[in-house]
Amino acid sequence: MKKISAILALMAIANISMAQLAWIEPEPTLANEPITIYVDLSKLDLSLEHNQKLFDNPGPMYIWTWRPAEHPIGHPLVNGEGEKAWQNSNEALKMTAVPEKGPKVWKYEMTPTEFYGVSASDVYTKGLSFLVKPKNGGGYGDPDIKSNDINLPVNPPKTDKGAVYLFPSVLLSDEIMTLTYDNAAEKKATMRNLSPTEELYVFVRATAIDTTTQVVSIYQPSTFFQVPNNPKLRLENSSATQWKLYMIPRTFFNIPPTQNLQDIEFIVRKKNWSSDDDSSTDKPKVEAGCN
Repeated sequence: MKKISAILALMAIANISMAQLAWIEPEPTLANEPITIYVDLSKLDLSLEHNQKLFDNPGPMYIWTWRPAEHPIGHPLVNGEGEKAWQNSNEALKMTAVPEKGPKVWKYEMTPTEFYGVSASDVYTKGLSFLVKPKNGGGYGDPDIKSNDINLPVNPPKTDKGAVYLFPSVLLSDEIMTLTYDNAAEKKATMRNLSPTEELYVFVRATAIDTTTQVVSIYQPSTFFQVPNNPKLRLENSSATQWKLYMIPRTFFNIPPTQNLQDIEFIVRKKNWSSDDDSSTDKPKVEAGCN
């Protein structure tokens, strides 16, 4: 258990930077259904020789993976074949270029439980660890041609989203997101069974950190009590039980490009608020991923 906890801690740290480089679709992810892994080589740290060599290589690219499991010699999905496996990647692990997502974006499609031969629980607990390389990754006296090790967590779908939730579940500062308030999932009696004509607003507060000075700034379009006076904080009724708000966080909060979004706090409330009885039980504070 300690070993797994250590692995997850390392993956959490790595994910801060790797979120820019690699991602999984769909997300959240069903481990026993097809997924696509994307890697954007333009996000590599090109100050490292092996990354620069990979970036300059025209491809095709191959995935080389070892977690949640690594296949042994002779397996159809073994990473490399022959006496010098690192210089002879398995054709079954060839990636596909995705120019519509970027000139250096490559993808690999798999069903994790089938590809690795493990349980869904193993996929969620251990995540995916891999690197990207050309068929001949150099080595054996020559410089390696490869990416850094990439560690991606695999997030299972939530069975209970709660009354207040985001889509997509990964909050990105420069991508559109949808905040949904689902009154059907509300647990607080004084907030249940609202009419679709009920005017609902959301108090939002974001924190961002300067990439140079590390100074943290707080962005709050309106104080909690002034929220009803700000029309951009009003939720739109979209069905009998749901209200929504759309935003691109950086634009919505006017966060400068020199700062990285850290998190956003959400509190859904009635227009006419007199006590906590007039706000949702769910008050999520969502950490940001990386664009």
